[in-house]
Amino acid sequence: MKTAFITGAAHGIGLATAKRFAEQGWFVGLYDINREQLDALLASGDFPSACGQHCDVTQLASIEAALEHFSSHTDGRLDLLVNNAGVLSSGKFEEIDPASHDLIVDVNIKGLTHVAQAAFPLLQQTVGATMVNLCSVSSVHGIPLLAVYSASKYYVNGLTEALHIEWAPYDIRVTSVKPPIVNTAMGHQLSPQLTSKLGVDMEPEHVAEAIQMAAEGKRVGYLLGTSARLWGWVDKLLPEAGRRGLVRYLTGH
Repeated sequence: MKTAFITGAAHGIGLATAKRFAEQGWFVGLYDINREQLDALLASGDFPSACGQHCDVTQLASIEAALEHFSSHTDGRLDLLVNNAGVLSSGKFEEIDPASHDLIVDVNIKGLTHVAQAAFPLLQQTVGATMVNLCSVSSVHGIPLLAVYSASKYYVNGLTEALHIEWAPYDIRVTSVKPPIVNTAMGHQLSPQLTSKLGVDMEPEHVAEAIQMAAEGKRVGYLLGTSARLWGWVDKLLPEAGRRGLVRYLTGH
């Protein structure tokens, strides 16, 4: 039985991904900071072959305990790591509480990095293992009102590209998915100034489907949705002034 370890699995994209792979007969590990929601999910009957426990990706000891817990249920097998846990804060850069900026760095950058590194031994010993990192369309160009979040996703993109090469000799594929704004609690935190043109028209189930596609594919990154792919293509062709102008238009600046 194939196995998947998913962070941020109690809600949104992580939960949709867990459900998708569970329905296909995978053994699924659900890990999240929300212990009560995890307990409810594991008791719901929706995950007949699963395990899970509290995992705070800002704490290395918590990550290591979660992976040890998962490994004890899978005999050390880890076919798919979905590095999904993430947070955002939306607003003017200078007005956002510094603690919120710190949390983005701690979860989206440090947390994702520590999960990947701690999971490496399990991935290495599993033939054909894959890690899918949750990136974002905001890694195409820095997004006003999402400056630190957007920067964190540039980091995710860079790490993914580097490890795609570095881990290839170990038979570990590393890739990412880059969704636009998703219809989740996180997506609805965004300012209407951002959502008025960018829209909130992607469901977490669509991202879960793309995660599976990425896991089975060959590319290092996948922009999701027609508009995002068009933006990514146009961004490569435009001069710098044109790139800035397009982002100003899309974000109401």
